[in-house]
Amino acid sequence: MKNVSESQTVDGKPSRQDFALEALVDFPDDAICAPEPITPAHIDAMMRRLAECGVRRVSWIIYCDGRGGFLVPDHDPKFKNMAQTYQGLGQNPLLVAVEAAHRHGLEIYGCFKPYETGGSMLFPEGSYEGMVYGRPSQIGGRMTWMDPFVADHPHLRIKRRSGDLPANIQHIPICGLKLRKLDTLPTRVTRDHLQIWVSDLNFRYRRLDIPFTVTETIEPCPRDVQEFKAVTGQYLARKGEPQRVLTLSGFSLTDRYVLVTTDFTEGPADFANTDLELLSALDAQGREIPGVIASGKAIWLQEKVDFRHWGLMFDLGQAGQPMHLDEPNGDGRKGIIAFARGRNEYLPGALCETEPEVQAYWLSQVQLMLDSGVDGVEIRESNHSMHTSHTEEYGFNEVVLEKCRQRGQVDLATIAQVRGEAFTDFLARAKAIIHGRGKKMRIDFQMDWYRPDQPRQRRLAYPANRDCQWREWIERGLADGAILRFFSPYTFDFIFNDALVRELGERCRGKGIPLTVNRYIHDPADLPDELRRVHQDGRFAGFVLYETSNFLKIKPGGECDLTIPDLYKGLQNVLR
Repeated sequence: MKNVSESQTVDGKPSRQDFALEALVDFPDDAICAPEPITPAHIDAMMRRLAECGVRRVSWIIYCDGRGGFLVPDHDPKFKNMAQTYQGLGQNPLLVAVEAAHRHGLEIYGCFKPYETGGSMLFPEGSYEGMVYGRPSQIGGRMTWMDPFVADHPHLRIKRRSGDLPANIQHIPICGLKLRKLDTLPTRVTRDHLQIWVSDLNFRYRRLDIPFTVTETIEPCPRDVQEFKAVTGQYLARKGEPQRVLTLSGFSLTDRYVLVTTDFTEGPADFANTDLELLSALDAQGREIPGVIASGKAIWLQEKVDFRHWGLMFDLGQAGQPMHLDEPNGDGRKGIIAFARGRNEYLPGALCETEPEVQAYWLSQVQLMLDSGVDGVEIRESNHSMHTSHTEEYGFNEVVLEKCRQRGQVDLATIAQVRGEAFTDFLARAKAIIHGRGKKMRIDFQMDWYRPDQPRQRRLAYPANRDCQWREWIERGLADGAILRFFSPYTFDFIFNDALVRELGERCRGKGIPLTVNRYIHDPADLPDELRRVHQDGRFAGFVLYETSNFLKIKPGGECDLTIPDLYKGLQNVLR
């Protein structure tokens, strides 16, 4: 079977007959959305449909395929379906997919996300789910969907710096709560409207019936304020600008979780800020207590979040979301802001690349993919396992610090260099294994992150304090193929107009490395024109449809259909 990475080139560009339409399978999404457990017949139908669309290669993201799959809360109907799917596929969906892909003339690559080893999903401490399905602890609850290796080796996760928090931080009484408004305009929020709720288990908060005072002041904004989805140069408030502040005092709270809300049942709301900037907790001397916040938002399990009847998600990683404190809170997740002391000691599920045990484990996963018969291996850094609102505080594992000491300097630059070199070393070792089996290795190049103006909203998906040595990967020949990836806030024009993307393309062409565009499917109507632009551009070897759950539907009885068949007739027409 001919591989695009082995295709002929003309003037350093891929020849058009070798341009490949590809599809990426993020299998848990397919399994969660399926009406029944997915069977080998379903996967065969999936590959057949992809081939009919003109797809030539499939990338299949692994989640402990061949090792029993991730630990899941299988009491939930969606996750129960996933668990039964993995059991029915012999715990190795990749092996089933490889056999089906080859039956239908498709290449298939195993896609390995080394840092994707424990999604940032937790159950509140006091919940039934937390008690039964909880694994390693984070502030607010217990993680649940993760690689068993992480559950058994939680100390190998990426660690937070130490020594900068008070030793007794969990026992410092909260004697003040400061609510900060973005501007100085008057607010309808008064002492009579404010409520304080507390919990020791982040579960079924109770309202405190205690006296407290509210002082209203105008104070300078302590820092620049950006929205989560802000692009470079966009600010909601700048440091030093005046803001209206309400300070609640006259109490001494020892509860672990403290929440502030109002009693408004209708709008219009006027007390606005981002969730990260709206609330701060003060000790008896008026000093700010370090902590994490929850605002009723969640990446997963949003439908369960409710401070009255369930719990909240702290340190979400999406901090910077605009909110109104005085929005009605009848659903238990809006118009609230909660605080917990301290910081998480580790990132939720991401393992530290500098730990020797982690490198050995990652390489074992590469071996398992090869044992399944894949035509190649794809490596991708972005993940859902390191969500935090304080990314800059992580990457301080002792193995990293010791390597820094050996170099005579323990600072952020040296830490980033040590960790970057460790990841590059992993890639080199992985390629040696893959080439030793006669296969090819592709690397995803995250061009939304490899830049000095990194989008704020992408911080939750990539390791902070780690050099991205992507130029070295190309120069050392570590990539047999390259995948160009980007995400919001960039539009599709990004791949044609961005200087850094242009540099990536030039470096890949200089080394004879085929470059393929990965496209998130947001608006399917735009896909034919986008594919046409990429196909006609001449610099690119292929176009990845990301992901199959957005355009394929698993049906009962082993069937799989396209959800937008007319569109994919259009895609075939582009490639003719």
